[in-house]
Amino acid sequence: MKAKNLLLSAIFGTLSSFSFAQNQSTVWAQITEVNAIPTMTADGKLSSANPALDAAISNVNIVSIAKALPASKSEKLQKVYAFTCNCEESELKNSLKEVSVVSGIENAPNYQALYSTNDFNLMVPTDYALNLIQAQGAWDVTHGSSSFAIGISDQNITPNHEELAGKIVHYDASNTATPSHGNAVSIIAAGNTDNNQGLSAIGFNSSIAFYQMNYNEILLASYAGIDVINISWTSGCFYNQYEQDVMTEIYDNGTFAVAAAGNGNTCGTPDALVYPAAYAHVFAVTSIGQSDNHEQTAGDPNSTHQHNNMVDLSAPGYDVAIAPMSGWYLASSGTSYAAPFVTGTIALMLTANPCLTNNDIETILKNSSNNIDLLNPNYAGKIGAGRLNAANAVAMASGFVSNGHFNASVAGLCQSSTGSITLAPSQFTAPFNVAWSNGMTGLQNTGLASGNYTLTLTDAHGCTADTTILINTATPLQLNATLTHVQCFGQSNGAIDVTVTQGTPNYSYFWDNGANTQDLNNIPSGTYRLTMVDGNGCTAYESFDILQPTQLNLNAVVTDVTTSTNGSIDLSVTGGVPTYLFAWSNGVNTEDLTNLNAGVYDVTVFDANGCTSNTQVTVLDLTASIEENQNAEVTVYPNPSNGNATITWTGTMTTLLITDAQGKQVENVQVDGQQAYNINQNATGMYLVTLVNDKGNTTTKRIVVM
Repeated sequence: MKAKNLLLSAIFGTLSSFSFAQNQSTVWAQITEVNAIPTMTADGKLSSANPALDAAISNVNIVSIAKALPASKSEKLQKVYAFTCNCEESELKNSLKEVSVVSGIENAPNYQALYSTNDFNLMVPTDYALNLIQAQGAWDVTHGSSSFAIGISDQNITPNHEELAGKIVHYDASNTATPSHGNAVSIIAAGNTDNNQGLSAIGFNSSIAFYQMNYNEILLASYAGIDVINISWTSGCFYNQYEQDVMTEIYDNGTFAVAAAGNGNTCGTPDALVYPAAYAHVFAVTSIGQSDNHEQTAGDPNSTHQHNNMVDLSAPGYDVAIAPMSGWYLASSGTSYAAPFVTGTIALMLTANPCLTNNDIETILKNSSNNIDLLNPNYAGKIGAGRLNAANAVAMASGFVSNGHFNASVAGLCQSSTGSITLAPSQFTAPFNVAWSNGMTGLQNTGLASGNYTLTLTDAHGCTADTTILINTATPLQLNATLTHVQCFGQSNGAIDVTVTQGTPNYSYFWDNGANTQDLNNIPSGTYRLTMVDGNGCTAYESFDILQPTQLNLNAVVTDVTTSTNGSIDLSVTGGVPTYLFAWSNGVNTEDLTNLNAGVYDVTVFDANGCTSNTQVTVLDLTASIEENQNAEVTVYPNPSNGNATITWTGTMTTLLITDAQGKQVENVQVDGQQAYNINQNATGMYLVTLVNDKGNTTTKRIVVM
């Protein structure tokens, strides 16, 4: 997709010059980490601290990364950037998909004005439109006011056009786009009227605030206080969440958006969705002709403009009198020209009743319209509620009682005089003046005791609403917890099951280990602290100790064989949770073994929690020849020693045992793959060093410690 007329601000990059034609593509996406936002290097190139984004900039020649919607006050939309490259759109998207700090990649808007250049005539036919929508009946109620500015978002205008002179209250003189389309749209909405020349406009005395053709300009208009804005252009044929977010933001800010539904072939077929007209919170307008006909040429379905279930209303859009340039009065067709009839009517409605909400405006326009389904049976349900009737709409608006309201967030008392009320006006126009019964002002009232608080809210149009809000003493926040302690030493199978027994939903949980869940599972032993906040902002603090058993340890004292079967193993168990079960490799289940032959004995000990520990014990036969393994050469040096000596050997040995003169085993070491071992015995006396090979043969040496 080639980006056209994409007006961006805060551009970090500049376009490079090439001597050959190259596609330039743009997409919108969020940059989720502030430190990854690119900056400009000294040599004029984009550079990001994020390696993946920096690589993407280089790989697809990204020449510009700019905030797409700097006028937005939404935290989400402030993170949206327009990425422009000298590459194909698919290349740009695929490259950005590999960057973890870039998310929500969407097609960038492709802004195009909605008009049909083939529909100009050499002269203006009968100007039927204002009569059809009964404009004079609307003017009998009000001519509008120059203090009310209609927002027009379009390509450009000619401010000194005879139909616009003196009408423009906002305009960017740096705009160099073609003005013909914007002139035509603006003049239909609120051109000079009752001035003995040119055309009459439905908006009569209303002023015009002109904004350029993009979503950021729409945001600027809304936050400048524009109550209704006309959008006679398309940004594309596919849904874009960021664009929807913009339309929702301005709607919530009190701006009513009217958009041209599309000209039949705008997105391929007349029933296709065209954006922004098809977005929620946008009032979509399609075309009808002089006889309320949706088919411009009777019997030809291909001569229609857009019809689908997103269309809200119909208005004159075929052979409409326009003045695209000074002194040039023609007729043209397009939903671009149907939409401003509705926009200008809304200006009259809001002049007659400035307290109308966006929902009120939509309700009145639809309920006051002329149903034309019987005249267009093939399009029933697809051309909106009916054809605009300006007289009915303005008359209904003048006597309409608005349902404007505000949401109130009420926090009860957790402690004395800690209640609060925060107002969120809906369908009112900022700034607001709020008078409270306790003498406070503003949208927030804090430090409140229990009781009733009455308030009156007045908005920028003088519209008011009042109510009484009760502050109650909050229910104290209380909780219980069931603890599951760690089963065995070193495991992580503890748990804390929290149950709220009293408080006001919804609840938030903040654990000192960073968790935000109500319960903790699969945790090791330790102290866990919880801060819990309820719907009133009341807080509770609790601390929980998850315990674990001490480590299960085994110690064996061995008596080697000195007669036929007088060996023994005295096993001691510490730690864990008594009582203990014993499983010896010889099938015995007692703690100790007696009357043993020489050999290796394995034992596994189970405590009451099912935790286990095991060890292997060797009982020697001290009656065997000291040099039973004649093939092994064993040396001990120095011998005698002061307790430090080195034992070396030949052949393959598996186990080294050291016993004292009383037959007590003092060391039992596995020496597979070794040919030497250092010993350190502090107690003086004689010791036997026994090496056992893989066949069970032994070689024994004496060592004396002085």
